[in-house]
Amino acid sequence: MAVLLLAGPAPAQTGPDMIAPPLEMDEAGIYCPAEHVSKEPAPNTESGYILLTQGNPDLALTSRVVPAYIGISFGIRIRLAPGTAPGPYLFTVRHPPIGPRQVTVESWDPALSANWGVRSFNFEFDRELVPGTWTFEVSHGDETLLRQSFEVVPAMQAPAAIDICFGNSFVS
Repeated sequence: MAVLLLAGPAPAQTGPDMIAPPLEMDEAGIYCPAEHVSKEPAPNTESGYILLTQGNPDLALTSRVVPAYIGISFGIRIRLAPGTAPGPYLFTVRHPPIGPRQVTVESWDPALSANWGVRSFNFEFDRELVPGTWTFEVSHGDETLLRQSFEVVPAMQAPAAIDICFGNSFVS
């Protein structure tokens, strides 16, 4: 496995890599663990499901540099512009190979509406803690409406989110 070494944190990015109507993005970054209320089948994912949370988690840190640490979630708060007809839309995450099948692309229905909602990836298993570029995309048919990239790094290279989410429990 290649290891990405950074001299320091990457500069804060204020917007998505790209976005097009009717999609709107409020924020992107790191979210602390939220209570998962259920699982929904998602056959085009490495685990075969997505975790659902109740409510809308608060952004913990506006950063595109994400520590590879169990419990950390990272993603985007998005919605369809008011008055936009519903889907179908597809949420896709592209990342370095993970799991025994070496999956690099996962996708599912993001259930978009005119209400703001977080769409994220949660580090649930050790096999997911792979440094590299992770890119989120939202598409409608053949058209990509949003692309947002994150750089996942070894936990010791981005301890701020761990400290915020887990009460300064990060140990080097």
